[in-house]
Amino acid sequence: MSDYRINFGTTIGPADINKLYGMLEIIGDNDSLNIVLESADAHQTDRIMKILDDNDFYATTKGSNDGYHYNITARRRT
Repeated sequence: MSDYRINFGTTIGPADINKLYGMLEIIGDNDSLNIVLESADAHQTDRIMKILDDNDFYATTKGSNDGYHYNITARRRT
């Protein structure tokens, strides 16, 4: 079981999406992926959630305790 992490900047662009697709290829059944964004950019998560769903991942979302970050935790559907 491995935990992977991606930090996205203020604007989610093509390089970020390519990074996400690259990570999805290596995540196994028992692995998890934590995607971190700034809370102010949480409105950009629709595209990420669709990519995860289209690639057989389920995801949960949560704001961080510090109020500055937004987390998406994804695991492969089994």
